Amino acid sequence: MSVTSGKIMGSSMLALATGLSLTADVVPAYAQAKKTVTKKAASGKPTVKPNGPVVLGTTQLPGDFGKLGTTYTVGKSEPVNFTLKSAEYTITPLMVGNNIWVPKADQKLLVLHYTIHNPLPREQRYYWAQMRFTAVDAQDKNQEMIQAVSREGTTESLDVSLKPAQRIEVTTAILVPAEGVVPKLIVEREKGAPVVRYDLRGKAAPLPATIAAAPGVDAPKIVSAVPGAFYTTGVFDMRLDEIAYAAGPLNRQSAGDGKRFLTAIFTLKNRTKQNQRYYWGNFVADLKDADGEKAPYVQALLRATRDESVDSSLAPGEDVRVRFIFPIPNNVTGKTVRVLECKEVQDDDARSFAFDISGLVAK
Repeated sequence: MSVTSGKIMGSSMLALATGLSLTADVVPAYAQAKKTVTKKAASGKPTVKPNGPVVLGTTQLPGDFGKLGTTYTVGKSEPVNFTLKSAEYTITPLMVGNNIWVPKADQKLLVLHYTIHNPLPREQRYYWAQMRFTAVDAQDKNQEMIQAVSREGTTESLDVSLKPAQRIEVTTAILVPAEGVVPKLIVEREKGAPVVRYDLRGKAAPLPATIAAAPGVDAPKIVSAVPGAFYTTGVFDMRLDEIAYAAGPLNRQSAGDGKRFLTAIFTLKNRTKQNQRYYWGNFVADLKDADGEKAPYVQALLRATRDESVDSSLAPGEDVRVRFIFPIPNNVTGKTVRVLECKEVQDDDARSFAFDISGLVAK
């Protein structure tokens, strides 16, 4: 972040210089504190109020307590007008430019939507390092923002020179714990300048009811999924289309004595802006049968209608149908197919998606 030297203008001087007026909705976060007036006792000597003990390391950064939708002028040398419009929790990976942030099983994303307005009579650069967002989680630990911002409604990385009076809408996010609310968000423009603090309890939009139980802030490590719907597992969107039973052999392998294969056909869709390789090693999957026993999938990804393994790539937006295969006892049906993607996150850390197949009619 660059800092321009020179005399710091007060909020009223800044308004005159730019032709802007500070209304009740624009709060200067760097306004000076009011002078304290001491009262004199009957003796004519001023009374001195005790200040109390000074405890090192407990002083908060100076600043204001913010409200969603209210505009604050933040920064001294390079002030901007900042408005936090809304915030929400999600487990959907966030793409900015060619990068993607995939929350682990013990994480979720706090997505922030805000506006930046240049109040100066000169241009100012704005990109991710120009503002610092820190979430203080329920365990009182600081979680820093991802190193990226995008223009609202796009996935394009934002790095722009703001003209005088220009306003832009921006999105960024913070990886926070899967469980619990984020009680505090701290917004900082530049080191040493006052900050804006937000209490997000009850203000950040919860996770969808289909993902998390009430009150909607705890992201599950295993998502209960339904066939026929897409779920974003990482760089791919995945949809379970159908299941079938086959005697085998498949992929030159036998299911084993007294067993057959359950095959699950999925549609994979590349949601990124880069080609993505797909093969069996990108996934971990298992089957729970009607008796409650589990079976891992055969480490092969087959084409949807041919007994051929596949190792290929998908262009951005392209999709393909593939099969996962599981050995299962002949007289038992399947109950749940659980899949996780481990392209961006290690398999031990990845969130999994459990598809209920008990109501599916096998093809």
